[in-house]
Amino acid sequence: MTSTTVNRQLVESLIQAIYALSPLEQNIVRSRLLSNSFTELPRKSVIDIFNETPGQQIFQTPEEVDRYLQQERASWES
Repeated sequence: MTSTTVNRQLVESLIQAIYALSPLEQNIVRSRLLSNSFTELPRKSVIDIFNETPGQQIFQTPEEVDRYLQQERASWES
């Protein structure tokens, strides 16, 4: 048995167990799952996200960005 098969079986068992709960208990499970999933997500600033992207070191200065944009615009007009 592969781990994927075991995981699917576990998930199906959990779903069946949740459906067997009362509506109130199902809501408690939902709220716990949602609150746990949001608290576990790391918060990142926009700068952190940009710094993690591939190729983020292409331009070292704002002047290099301006020069690149001017060259691109000039190529469109040609």
